[in-house]
Amino acid sequence: MTAEDIRNLVYQAYEAFDRGDRGFVVDLFDDDIEWIMNAAPEALPFPNRIKGKSQVLAALKAIDDVVETLRNELLLVLVEGDRAALICDCTLRQRSSGRVMRYKVAAFQRYRAGKLVEYHYFADGLDILQQALGRDLGLPSAYASGAGRAPGLGS
Repeated sequence: MTAEDIRNLVYQAYEAFDRGDRGFVVDLFDDDIEWIMNAAPEALPFPNRIKGKSQVLAALKAIDDVVETLRNELLLVLVEGDRAALICDCTLRQRSSGRVMRYKVAAFQRYRAGKLVEYHYFADGLDILQQALGRDLGLPSAYASGAGRAPGLGS
């Protein structure tokens, strides 16, 4: 696969997912896909490390039971060799409360023979958890508004 093939697959998969076309996404998964999500399981209730297409599909079903995907906007897609790195602005609606949650995701993917074989997802778990709960968790002020950041890191 060329870098352009992979880039097109990434965009097609996110567009299909947003349309509710899970068939396209499911067909993209390799049978032995490795799926790692670094996010608060209290906010998105499923295992953080999943191996195999059937387990990933079960996790996606669990996610769909808890939240409705409103939008995934790809902000950046970089491809090198068989790997893609992306930044996505995700908007979900929590089914139980109707609360809309919006957060950024960084994801790293690897493809082989037109199939997604690795998906590694990073999200700000604290941000997602606070949005899922609908309240600030009252962290010490050193963590608020960038206080305590190393000099020169900005806000």
